[in-house]
Amino acid sequence: MKQLKTMGLLLFAAAAFAACKNADYKTTSSGLKYKIYEAGSKDSTAIGDVLKMEQSIRLMGSKDTLLGQSYGEMPFFTKVQEIQSMPGQQVYAPDEIYRFLRKGDSAIVVMFVDSLIKKGIAQEAQLPPFFKRGDKLLFTFKVLNVFKKDSLAQLDYQKEEEAFRKRKDAEQKAIVDAFEKGGGKDKQIRDMEAYLKNKNITAVKSPLGTFVKIETPGTGTQVTDGKSVTLKYTGKTVKDNKVFDANTMTAEVGSGGAIPGFEDGLKQFKEGGKGVIYIPGFLAYTQGVPPNAPFKAYDALYFEVEITHVGNTPQQQQGPVVMPQEAPAADSAKAKGKK
Repeated sequence: MKQLKTMGLLLFAAAAFAACKNADYKTTSSGLKYKIYEAGSKDSTAIGDVLKMEQSIRLMGSKDTLLGQSYGEMPFFTKVQEIQSMPGQQVYAPDEIYRFLRKGDSAIVVMFVDSLIKKGIAQEAQLPPFFKRGDKLLFTFKVLNVFKKDSLAQLDYQKEEEAFRKRKDAEQKAIVDAFEKGGGKDKQIRDMEAYLKNKNITAVKSPLGTFVKIETPGTGTQVTDGKSVTLKYTGKTVKDNKVFDANTMTAEVGSGGAIPGFEDGLKQFKEGGKGVIYIPGFLAYTQGVPPNAPFKAYDALYFEVEITHVGNTPQQQQGPVVMPQEAPAADSAKAKGKK
């Protein structure tokens, strides 16, 4: 059922993108393009009402990328508010059309990356690296219900959250059971050792179970818990060498913000160090796999890293901080839009 819903979403999004040049798309005062497919409800939506919706967000450009969706996950709840521009900044967001939606309606909203930059809503340097000028953000919505009272919306949210948690708990149990049935930690360590031997890679195994190829150990301060570390990294899958992340980050080691194998590997270096951290799946993403990642929970990964700074205080961060970390299911249910 989840696959059917997702397929329908993809077809809907593709049709929406192809149609967004048509004259029947309306435009808000801020330049937001939108189209509403009415379901025929006669009940109007007022300021203060709470919408319960399914939603998806896609980046449409040289590549079609699904950034997030609620289908098969947790519905999106939002209050309809009076839209007011901040001094020196105009509102440019899907919130502009919420008051036009009624129960059963579907909607498409198209935002332009160029407009986000031009209106000062986002600085180009702070956007994710895969956002390019000329790209579009495509939002799709399906209104499941409209609540006139916050108390009713809260009760429904709690009901949906409980159901969501039960589904996620069941899914996680199935993943863990499969991992244990497949040989568990010992099997994954043996598989990593076999992989490294087959590739003629010399790597040192840490007590935790991470394997580290040290190309340059570094000559500066040792990476330890409590130290602020700035580094460049590229994350890839062991199975097929697919790049799933590449960035520069500054973070405190030992804070629990990163997957265990990543922090464990960093501790094998000093400032100026360079190498590769090979992480068996049980030390990588065991849950909270990032959206659209080319790997599953308990898959083995590796990170090419270069340590540029180790100190007691954070180095000034240039651009957004991105960490290879898990997003627990409980957090996902509340946040909905950690890597």
